[in-house]
Amino acid sequence: MTLDEPPRRSGSIERSYPLDCLSDTHDYHQLLVGLDGRLDVEIEGRGAAVAPGGVCLIPAVATHHYLGLDADNRCRVLDLPAGEGAVDALFASIRFLRLAPEAARRLDDAALLSRLGAAPPWRGPRLNMARLTRRVQADPAAPWDLARLAEVSRLSERQLRRSLSALTGLTPWQWLTRQRLARAARLLAEGEASITEIALACGFADGAQFSRHFRRWRGITPSDFRRGS
Repeated sequence: MTLDEPPRRSGSIERSYPLDCLSDTHDYHQLLVGLDGRLDVEIEGRGAAVAPGGVCLIPAVATHHYLGLDADNRCRVLDLPAGEGAVDALFASIRFLRLAPEAARRLDDAALLSRLGAAPPWRGPRLNMARLTRRVQADPAAPWDLARLAEVSRLSERQLRRSLSALTGLTPWQWLTRQRLARAARLLAEGEASITEIALACGFADGAQFSRHFRRWRGITPSDFRRGS
């Protein structure tokens, strides 16, 4: 959505989020309530997982980043206009809360909002994939190593290795390569840079190394991917 698009006023809806790390800003408040799967959200440097029963309050005009962790993630989404005192106060002081999963499903919108004031804080798993993915894809050619990935994740190297394995089934190096390839795929589809230029911009040693990794990942060469995009 864009800043010019008005909030819905017909009540909450259910929505699934993509497995790509995306960013958004809008001029209304937004409430996310986890129903199934996991969605990782970062709001102005603060992040948490929205799992079943997890609640995320995104204030108006706050840039936020989100990443679906599994294809069957599902959230209840309620957009609320800014400029209404009680709602503004709620969104000014709270970001992440926790409800019982059954309450997240069965409460109507008014009851849901009234319940939030007494809900305990929610933090979820310590690794926030939206924050880590955004940082890596913003500068894929940086000399990322385990120590730097762990620093961005605010975890120890051991914790990061275990968390990445549990969430993705990948080692940190495999995950990093996948993020570089995903960024490269977007550049192939959106721009006119050469294969070598994209390879270097995304942290690969040269075009040949990039092409080997890309073909292993997508089953086709970068050139074929660009022609078909």
